[in-house]
Amino acid sequence: MKTFKHFIIILVVFLFVGCEESYFDFKQSDSKILFLSRRTGNSADWSLMIMNSDGTDQKEITNLDVRYGKPVLSNSGKSILFLHNDSLYNYELYSVDIDGSNLMLIDKSDDSFGTACWSNDDSKILYSKKDIIKYDVLSGKKEVLTSEGSNKYPVCSSDNKIFYTHNGSSENNGIYKMDFDGSNKKFLIKNALYPSLSPNEKKILYLSEIENGSSQIFVANSDGSDQKQLTSSYSSWTTWTPAGNHEPSWSPDGKKIVYVSYEDDLPEIKIMNRDGTNKLRLTDTEKRNEHPTITKNGRFILFASNRDMDWQAEIYIMDIDGENQNPLTNYKRDDIFPVEVVQ
Repeated sequence: MKTFKHFIIILVVFLFVGCEESYFDFKQSDSKILFLSRRTGNSADWSLMIMNSDGTDQKEITNLDVRYGKPVLSNSGKSILFLHNDSLYNYELYSVDIDGSNLMLIDKSDDSFGTACWSNDDSKILYSKKDIIKYDVLSGKKEVLTSEGSNKYPVCSSDNKIFYTHNGSSENNGIYKMDFDGSNKKFLIKNALYPSLSPNEKKILYLSEIENGSSQIFVANSDGSDQKQLTSSYSSWTTWTPAGNHEPSWSPDGKKIVYVSYEDDLPEIKIMNRDGTNKLRLTDTEKRNEHPTITKNGRFILFASNRDMDWQAEIYIMDIDGENQNPLTNYKRDDIFPVEVVQ
């Protein structure tokens, strides 16, 4: 009996220490966190920042100001895409290495480029200027892949297929897929936008408006079949279109989806199973909680919240179940759009 009691005590201590070390290891890991911050006094401009996973050593990557939008990290974790405005307020799409080197202007436009993506080997960049454009990083060569309507939000698969949103006539608006050279365009999902591939690339998350005008999260097979609505909650604001559910993001194992919900007037973060079951509200602050992303180890969620700093946002971290919500940046002005960097 005494030996059995000793075994139980050792097991409990092992489990407790193991959990603590997992959290400690992430905070002390080699992971970095990208984010945007308003670091210039009396300015609406954003800075592209990086910090350690515990919030220390916060520093600018480039002295170029950055337009509002989530930075896009390359698959290798070495380079970032971001937007800048020139002196004439034209949008400029840049890439830069995370250490601030190799700053490169990719293209200019009088309108925003929207989101962009990297090819599987990071040799190409896909972005939108009404049409989807493929940019060769080594040669600087550009190739226009679409020609009709408005085409945005490209997503690159591991086998170099491109999923994107097309807006033209009302009959053919939605998500399409094409080969990497722009051929074999296929209409997948009607009245859908913002495609997001699951980690195994067998499913697509996307947004679509329902009858009341609110945005909701849907999922389908990657060929467009078996379309299913996952969320339905919304907030009816008197002067705005009803706000629904946004910013869906997969867990690394593809079993969970974290997202932003406007069910209670201000954005809160929720998580659900990949089939829409077991929805769990993770934040409840009566202020804004948004831009969630699950860390690569699947144990934590990075997000932005303005709960403590007089309506100024900070980067936060919490356990995957919503426990232990703690700020990382502690800066008096806005910090948003966290992106984990693992090399």
